[in-house]
Order: sequence, then structure tokens, then C-alpha cells
Amino acid sequence: MLASSLFAGCFPHNARNRTIAQIVEGGVAVSGVVLEGFVQSGADCSMLAAPGEPPLKCESNASVGGGIGVALILAGVVGFIATISSAEDDDKAPVIEIKAKPDAAPAAPTPTAAPAPAPAPAT
Repeated sequence: MLASSLFAGCFPHNARNRTIAQIVEGGVAVSGVVLEGFVQSGADCSMLAAPGEPPLKCESNASVGGGIGVALILAGVVGFIATISSAEDDDKAPVIEIKAKPDAAPAAPTPTAAPAPAPAPAT
């Protein structure tokens, strides 16, 4: 489900699948942020090493964990943007139907009587 939502999860014609893809991609981005919060930095490694021993293993683990966290964040954000940008617009203009025949001439207006003149003022 994760791979389909990230790599083939644009779903421009299906709103339900698009919503599922957006939720999964948001979850991937959030999991990358959480992973970044728990990964030790390289500075923490010097405190954990035994005296006289280089902290290479700890620094390597911190670097790999940080790289995975950043990759998760980027994959989630890029997938989310791709899903949103490929979606069809829901606001479609209504179709206007013309019911008059194109051959028909417009109806002639009916003649009306001229208005009566105003009465002359009394003097």
C-alpha cells in the first residue's frame, strides 16, 4: 500500500484512492520527522564511547538514521504534492444546453397602441 501510494498513487480519477494516498504520504513524512527526533546526533557519540576508543560505529548509525529520516520526509512531501497536483478539478462548469433551433427566426414583436396624449392644462 505504501509503495503504491508513493510511486503510483496519483489517482487523478478516484477521490477515495487519492485521499488514502494523501493520508499515507502524510504519515510517511511525519514518520521521517519522528525518526529524526529519535536519532542521535554525531555529537552525542563522543560521550558514549569508551576512553581511548573512536566512536565510529555510533557516528555511522547516526548518519544512516538521519539520512533515512530525511528520505522519508522528502518522499512523503513529494508524493503528497504529486497526488494533489495531478488531481482533476472538482469544480467543473455546468454544461449549457441551447434549446432553440438554429434555423428558427426570432418571433416578431406584436404591435402596441401608441400612448394617449396628455390632456391640455385648463386655463
